[in-house]
Parts: sequence; structure tokens; C-alpha cells
Amino acid sequence: MRKLVGVKPERVFYHFEEISKIPRESYHEKAISDYLVEFGKKLNLETYQDKYYNVVLRRKATPGYENAPGIVIQGHMDMVCEKESDSNHDFRKDPIDLIVDGNRLRANKTTLGGDNGIAIAMGMAILEDESIKCGTIELLATTSEEIDLNGALSLEPNVLKGKMLINIDSEDEGVITVGSAGGVEIDILLPIEKETLTDVNLYTLSLEKLQGGHSGVEINQKRGNSNKILAEVLHNLKTLTDYSLVEVFGGSKDNAIPRSGKVVLASSKDIKDIISKVADEVKAKYVSFEPEMSFTLEATTAREVSVLSKKTLDSYIKTIEEIPTGVNTWMKEYPEIVESSDNLAIVKTLDENINIIVSLRSSDPEVLNELKDKIASILKENNASFEFSAGYPEWKFRAESKLREKALEVYKKLYNKDMKVEVIHAGLECGAISQNYPDIDFISVGPNLRDVHTPSEYLEIDSTERVYNYVVELINSLS
Repeated sequence: MRKLVGVKPERVFYHFEEISKIPRESYHEKAISDYLVEFGKKLNLETYQDKYYNVVLRRKATPGYENAPGIVIQGHMDMVCEKESDSNHDFRKDPIDLIVDGNRLRANKTTLGGDNGIAIAMGMAILEDESIKCGTIELLATTSEEIDLNGALSLEPNVLKGKMLINIDSEDEGVITVGSAGGVEIDILLPIEKETLTDVNLYTLSLEKLQGGHSGVEINQKRGNSNKILAEVLHNLKTLTDYSLVEVFGGSKDNAIPRSGKVVLASSKDIKDIISKVADEVKAKYVSFEPEMSFTLEATTAREVSVLSKKTLDSYIKTIEEIPTGVNTWMKEYPEIVESSDNLAIVKTLDENINIIVSLRSSDPEVLNELKDKIASILKENNASFEFSAGYPEWKFRAESKLREKALEVYKKLYNKDMKVEVIHAGLECGAISQNYPDIDFISVGPNLRDVHTPSEYLEIDSTERVYNYVVELINSLS
């Protein structure tokens, strides 16, 4: 039974519901990619699919509009797969369980995938709408945007024909984005030493229900970081009692502010009350801006357990305390816009190392390099090995843009108010695509989408309709 019947724009939400049935976790986009190719073939469109599962669907120019500029509608098909701790959803096989909640479209205890499924759905609706009279129009659907932008970075030259590209991956109606940050990831291995303890008490302390959020969009907001908070608990606990660390985990996505985590501790003494006391004291520091955060503590016993050495515990706490997270610098030209930041995103205990993932962003390559050097220095002091990813490029502001000027004009005409022009701190694929397509004129727009990369994600339905109508009007005005 369809859940979005009658929700407008109907064809957009029809396609959104259909693609929500197809698992599309990053690096697992073959099924959704093949679905888009079949959609294109049914419409007799030119179809292109590369080895990265990027898809281009091309509709020929409307007769009489052959000289109109070619336009590309662009979005990514993968989604961040986050869920509540009590959800049994399997992102590899289960459809997203959509819920219409008044003017909000959300999912049942999982991320919605509005980021960026709504772009794909809009593009599909535009391609099938023969009332839109225009030049050549293409839908470019890319892969692995949420991990490394590899789909956009790997798109071959000369695949796209259009010279103007409308990216629909922004999250605020009435805002036109004309530049974005570049970024890189640090993969860290902190070596561990182990020892064996016998006849000990084991304590699992879990931290849950932090707000989390997009590490580009919400990094400037007051949000708790589960990895930092748990390290604070470990530090404070050391001043009160003796214990050993068995393992530590926190966060799951490099582009999401970590909202949960856990530590497993061992002690020959009964320290349950001490752990609870420290957790309560730490919680009191954050509860004013993290009202839902919660600690749960479970206790058991073990005859024998492998623990991390005291030296490793000290090294881990020191490393996590010293690695910055959050805003690093603000743009001089736009003091309200983040210039550079980092997100201490993931911690996981492996057999011989503690693996730490940190993602860095900056709209200025020089500032990004300075931040890289700063963190590298911290890691060297703590004897950690590390490797930087290839990263993704910034999208530089274009002083002259016919597409931007026309987009502003159309919005003003359609809604009688001005669009806000901005350069954002989050990464967008426009910079990656421009590496092989430097002559394309880019903008990014989108409907109101909130709490992305978290199970609280929702899409505003009426905003989606207004933005879709705006994009259609923009396409018509360019033809």
C-alpha cells in the first residue's frame, strides 16, 4: 500500500517512495543505479552508467529548443544509514519505512534518505514531464557522496553535455549555494598493549541520544561529541579509582557528529557506584544543550579478560583530549560562516590498535593544510600512525554566473522575495564535478531538510513542492 498517495508534487513523491524501497547505503548503490537505468530506458532516454555506478539520463531537446543551453539536474543516490538503538532495520535489505507526520515526511527510527533521494526523485519527475519545454536536460545521479565523493570525482570528462548544473543537495529553501568546503579524512591507528586479568567485575557504560547531526551543517552548533564525552568520563574516573579499559567504541559515520558510544571497563573492586557518580557529573555539564542524552550501566563478572594496559589507556585519553573537534576558523569575509573544522567521528577497538577517524573541512586549502599539520603533530606526540585520504576539492565561488543571476531573478519573480546567497561549510559535489567540467556553471538549491544524518531527519512537504516548482520554472526560463 502506497503511503504518499496525494502528497504533492505527486510524481516527485511517487518516485521518492519507489527509490525508498531500494537499499542505497554508500558503496552499495548497484541496485538503485540499475533501477535508474531501467527508468531511463522506459522513457527512451539516452542512458549512461559507469563502473562506479554513476548514472546519466539524457532527454533530447524539445523540438524548436535545440539551441537552448543544456541543463543538468544533479544529486547523489546514496544515503547515510543511521538508526535508533532499538531499531531492527537492516539497511542492506529493508525498505525505508516512510511516515507522513503532518507537513513532515520522516522515517520510522532511521534516517529518511531525503539527503539526497529528493534530488533524484525531482530529476526523474522532470525527465518524464513533457510539458517542460527546454534544451537537452540530463539527470546526473552519483554514488558514494556520503563517504568520499568518489562517484563525482571519478566522472569521466565529456559524459555531460549540459553547461549549467543545478545541484539539489542544499537543505534550506530560499537559499542558493554558490560555493562549498573541501575536505579530507584522517585514519588513525593508536597501538595498544594488552594484559590479562582474572576474576574481575566488568562494566559496560553506554552513552546514547546525543543530537548528533551533519558534521558540515551542524558543526558550529552546540552539540555533544560522544567520543569526547566518554573520554572525559574515563579521565575523571581515573582520579577516583583504579580500573582497566577493555574496549571503546563511538560513532559510525565520518560525516556525522557521533551521537552514541560505549566503554567496557574491568576492575577487581566493585566500582559501579563510582562509575554512575562520574557519569552523572559529566551528564550535568551537557544536559542544558543535550537534554536527551543518557548513560546506561550494565555490570557482570568474568573469570578472565584481556584488557588494555595502563599506558594504552593514558595514551588514548590524552589523544582524544588533544584532538580538536568543532569549528577551527571562521571566514574573514563572512564571519558567520565556518571556514574550517574537524569532526572526531569514529572510535573503534581493533585487535592491535584503537582506530580513530577524524574528518576535516575547509573552504581554504591553506587553512586545511594548517589544520592537518596541527593534528598530525598531536598524533606524532602520542605515537599514533595515521594516513590522510585523497580528500575532495572545495567549490570556489564564481564571480560571474549567468545561472546564479537567472536563479535569483526567477525566485524573486515567483515568490516575491530575495534568495539568500551563501557559501557553505559542508561539502557538495559541485567542486568534485568541476574538476573534469571546469566550464559548467553551478548552483545548489533544495527544500527544507532537517536533522540529516540522524534518525530524526525529516523533509518538509510544502517546501518540497515550492522548490520543485521553482526548479521547473528556472529550467523553462533558461530555454
